[in-house]
Amino acid sequence: MRANLRSIVTLALLVIGAPHAYAQPRVPAEGMWALGGSIGAGVPSDPSLANGLTLAGNLERYVTPRVSIRGQLGGTWSDIVGRHFTGTMNPVFLDGNVVYNWEGGTLHPFVTGGVGMYFYRSSLNGAPATTDTKPGFNVGGGLELFYNRRTAMTFEALYHAVGHVDTPLATFNEGQFWTVGVGVKRYF
Repeated sequence: MRANLRSIVTLALLVIGAPHAYAQPRVPAEGMWALGGSIGAGVPSDPSLANGLTLAGNLERYVTPRVSIRGQLGGTWSDIVGRHFTGTMNPVFLDGNVVYNWEGGTLHPFVTGGVGMYFYRSSLNGAPATTDTKPGFNVGGGLELFYNRRTAMTFEALYHAVGHVDTPLATFNEGQFWTVGVGVKRYF
């Protein structure tokens, strides 16, 4: 008898609590915004550039629960190695992307692609600091891990395809690079 009473009370609590759980809006939802930031590594394709630190910030607008438009501003710092000069190469990128995510409960895998402008600043020993601006595109993907309803930890890898980069002392024939980062994203 007690087991039956417990079962009835449990079932009643589930039925009463269910409308409240279903009434909560889904995240992400159409019309939502998200703001995020990440830190990670930049991995250049050119063999005379070393791996370096990457920082990026994102602003996203959801046009559907699965599709968003994202603006990303980021930068990478790489030391020049194996050349007859030393210095640094710092690409700063401003990208516009389309992002598609899959619903997976607390896990949301996603893919992204878009175009951008890449501003390469070179600081070379023995030469004045210069910049070279190039168009490019990027593709990648990642995973969002929700740890509460409106906040997620992000993991992302992006390939940035850019042509050669000119500096006063040399041309870097492989301007493309990877960025791999971990970050936080907040929905509002």
